[in-house]
Amino acid sequence: MIIIFFILLTILIVIIYYEARVVKPKIPKEIFKNFDFLSEKFMNRDVFVIEPKNEKSKITILYIHGGSYVGELERYHWQFFKDIVQDTKARIIVPDYPLAPEKTYIDVFKMMKPLYEEIINKLTSDDKFILMGDSAGAGMALALYQKIGKLNHKLPDKTILISPWIDVRMNNPEIDNIDDPILKKYLLKLSGKKYAGKNGMKSYLVNPIIGPVDKLKNIFILIGTRDLLNPDVKLFANSNKDKVNFYEYLDATHNFVLMKHKPKVLYAKEGYKKVVDIILE
Repeated sequence: MIIIFFILLTILIVIIYYEARVVKPKIPKEIFKNFDFLSEKFMNRDVFVIEPKNEKSKITILYIHGGSYVGELERYHWQFFKDIVQDTKARIIVPDYPLAPEKTYIDVFKMMKPLYEEIINKLTSDDKFILMGDSAGAGMALALYQKIGKLNHKLPDKTILISPWIDVRMNNPEIDNIDDPILKKYLLKLSGKKYAGKNGMKSYLVNPIIGPVDKLKNIFILIGTRDLLNPDVKLFANSNKDKVNFYEYLDATHNFVLMKHKPKVLYAKEGYKKVVDIILE
């Protein structure tokens, strides 16, 4: 009976995990009130643009949100965007990319590559362009960077990866030693398989930890030690010390940088300030 109970509980958790993503959190009213906000269509997907009111920004950020490849934008994402635009005067472009399990990485990059190219083509020589993302979105950002590098297109001036998920296989034995209060390995592996689809596990677009590194430059990674994704990120950073600026925060949890307004989240304000400094440097 106990075994059956836990099987049913697991199934229920998985159902909730996937079905919760279909409810899109509302965009906070202060976004419309305090900033210029635009929702555009790109390949039949929404792309949101947030920028300072009545002010031409010299910094453009392409931000790819996290959510284990199955989750929509959360309220804390919008709060983070609001803070970043307010503190850096940057313009943030946020794509509502296709989600697993209905779609795979192939569908995602069919959108993200041309979107990146369109953004780059509209920038002037005076503009600073930053690629940024959190969690699964940060992994996608790194893979997109690698893809763009292979095509010899213009690379970002800086790439900021917050708690990046760069290997959905989750095979690093050090992962099991992490006391993570937020992420669950079996759920991540399930989402990773859905995102990868039938043959994607061997692709660096799914697992950028195995991707090309010869074009990497100005990569900034922030992650905590109580994050299941830390072992793979640390392995990647240590293997590319001349290309990656690695910031590790003791006992910080997943996506702590985005939690500035939650006072109990360790190093949230410090991590957020570091991101702002990187953007403005």
